[in-house]
Amino acid sequence: MGTGRSSENLTRLMPVLLVLAVINVASVVAFAIWHPTTRFDGRTLFTTAILVTLVIIAEQLAIDLPIPYTRVTVSVSSAVNFAAVLTVGPFWGVVAAVVGAVADDLLERREPIKVLVNANNFALQGIIAGSIYYTLADSGSPLSSLGNFGAMLLAALTSAIGQTLLLGVVLSVAMGTSAWYLWRSMARGLLVEFLALPALGSLFPILAKEHPLALVLMVIPLLGPYLAFRDYRQLHHETQSTFELLADLLDRRDPYTAAHSQRVAQLTALILDEFPELSAEEREAIISAARIHDLGKVATSDTILRKPGRLTEDEFAVIKRHPVDGSEILRHLSPYRHIVEIVRHHHERWDGRGYPDGLAGEAIPFGSRVIAVADTYDAMTTDRPYRRALTHDEALAELRRGAGTQFDPAVVAAFERALARASEAAQDKTVPQPTLS
Repeated sequence: MGTGRSSENLTRLMPVLLVLAVINVASVVAFAIWHPTTRFDGRTLFTTAILVTLVIIAEQLAIDLPIPYTRVTVSVSSAVNFAAVLTVGPFWGVVAAVVGAVADDLLERREPIKVLVNANNFALQGIIAGSIYYTLADSGSPLSSLGNFGAMLLAALTSAIGQTLLLGVVLSVAMGTSAWYLWRSMARGLLVEFLALPALGSLFPILAKEHPLALVLMVIPLLGPYLAFRDYRQLHHETQSTFELLADLLDRRDPYTAAHSQRVAQLTALILDEFPELSAEEREAIISAARIHDLGKVATSDTILRKPGRLTEDEFAVIKRHPVDGSEILRHLSPYRHIVEIVRHHHERWDGRGYPDGLAGEAIPFGSRVIAVADTYDAMTTDRPYRRALTHDEALAELRRGAGTQFDPAVVAAFERALARASEAAQDKTVPQPTLS
């Protein structure tokens, strides 16, 4: 998970985390005293040490998922934890999972609150899985009977649900966003992780029975999910970088619009700061759309884009195609499907006289209304072949004049507040701060 504000938010969960920690410790102690699988012989301790090492390796092979404003990772460590419970019993299995998780957190120098979250998460998975499996299964490996195999699947499903529910709640509090959005964002990684639970859970006990060192061979299969996650993350990053670069290259076709998309994205972010009720995913989607809002101009000729005089009716009809062309390009790319409508409608007007679909009022996506204000302001304050740039005050006066007809009045008001706030912040930085003697 991320740092800074997310850590502050997590402190609100401290009472719940401490109660959960007490329950987990009590459960582990109960396993140690009463569960028949708990042994303290050298072979069990050696096997547990190997499992701890595998948990750390799995955590080190974690891959960041493309979720904005935080760091969410996916690995097969949950599968290793699950396999540990089935291999050495619920007591040593939970111990191996928690020790491995804490060791990895210390290596990564994570904050204590996050160490507590991860330890609780790993312990909860092992306790749920161990309780279900050893209640329903007979002696023997998970593959020794159909009943044992069914118990393993049920334990895997239930523990995965319990673990991800806890993770979703914790992350939603830390990020200030919805747990449902996080579940959808993590869906692919969690699916691969869940498929690995019964696979490793069935193999580990058999290998450990032959010899504990045989578990070392499982490092090789751990690389498969790691490479799959890595390729997925890299593809998402490269796709985003490519389209942002394309947007910048389109801006550079005309020296008057260089860096236009970057500035519009920055202005959009300023406006969105005035709407704190927006979720993190909504904010990220709108800023992403602002960054590539003019992508459709790739289909517009330089003759029209760089024409020094007023456009003809036919030429303006070509220009009006760019929101549609841009949205159609993005519609075919899964990382951008959630911003298709924002890009398509960023030239609609509040009074319904915009294009391409003549939407009016709140029928226009909120992100499109925000981008419209940021886009227009940047266009007005930039020199163009047919006119000189307006001053800040002149451009702001034009936005006020268009509020209620061309623009959403609430967005224009938010833009004014945002600019005033940014101006005050800039002045505060230039004024010497008093010191206490």
